[in-house]
Amino acid sequence: MSDLLVKSGLIYSYIYEGYHAIKLQMADVYVKDGVIAEVGPNVEKDCEKLDAAGCMVLPGMINMGSSTFAARITSGLLCDRRVGRAQIEPMLDLAVETLSEDELYAVALLGLWDTVSGGATTVAEAFGGLTETLAPVMERAAKRLSVRTEKAPDDPGLLVESAISCAHFGIPYKGLERIESGDKLTMGTGCFDSCMISEMRAVACSVKQQTGDAGAYKASDVFYSATVVNGRVLNADKYGRIGAGFVGDLSVVAMERFDPMSYPLAQYVYGANSGDVKHVICGGNIIKRDHKPAEHLKEPLRQAAKVAETAILKLWAEARRRIL
Repeated sequence: MSDLLVKSGLIYSYIYEGYHAIKLQMADVYVKDGVIAEVGPNVEKDCEKLDAAGCMVLPGMINMGSSTFAARITSGLLCDRRVGRAQIEPMLDLAVETLSEDELYAVALLGLWDTVSGGATTVAEAFGGLTETLAPVMERAAKRLSVRTEKAPDDPGLLVESAISCAHFGIPYKGLERIESGDKLTMGTGCFDSCMISEMRAVACSVKQQTGDAGAYKASDVFYSATVVNGRVLNADKYGRIGAGFVGDLSVVAMERFDPMSYPLAQYVYGANSGDVKHVICGGNIIKRDHKPAEHLKEPLRQAAKVAETAILKLWAEARRRIL
């Protein structure tokens, strides 16, 4: 694992517990052996450098309760109706029955790339009853991308809610109950999306709509949940912040579209997409560089796209055959 120096970015992190405890500084981030070793101005090291000038440097997000397979094979499925849940589980069962291991791997790799491209660097995947089949395939894809997959603790009090999935299913967003009770909210993208930026936006807008309060659950709140809170659920000492000793997970976001830059974090939560994420670093490894897959991932992702496209067409053809 090579060392990496991220230069001249506008760094957002947290200096103590609390939604609004943001530390903002123009600085460099030095990652050594996969861990952040130094944060400060004018850091100079003899190692690979990544330019972050004109960009926000954010902690990598943690996608709790992600459903990578479902999001990939059912993207846009009946999104204007309320029968989504009845469709997703049969499609996942059919995918396991119909597709080969290599085809499942291709779908997993592309789904994880979608997640990484949007700035998430750790994924807690939800497999339902298909863990035995899908977990090994997902682990293989995660290893190829240097993304960590984690299993959320078996905690009956832990609520992981996807606002996007709730909207598709036509059900109330239950995460609001945790916010109103004073508990911290964990979040994940669920069955219909893989981009944590979209999920943060959906959560914030859902809370504002349900409370009738435009100031409820601000950008800093929702981003704190996607990084620090989700990281605390997995391991508070490792994930979700930019500081010495934390894992070298970074999302570098270009701000060209964010003018005027009065509050870039709010513009990021309410207006950005995966295309605004310029670089992604996971454990010190560059996964996305200059808005594109890192060089060593371009060919694997190209091959996976070919296999996955054919596989998903085959899957839907079989679904239609059984229905008709």
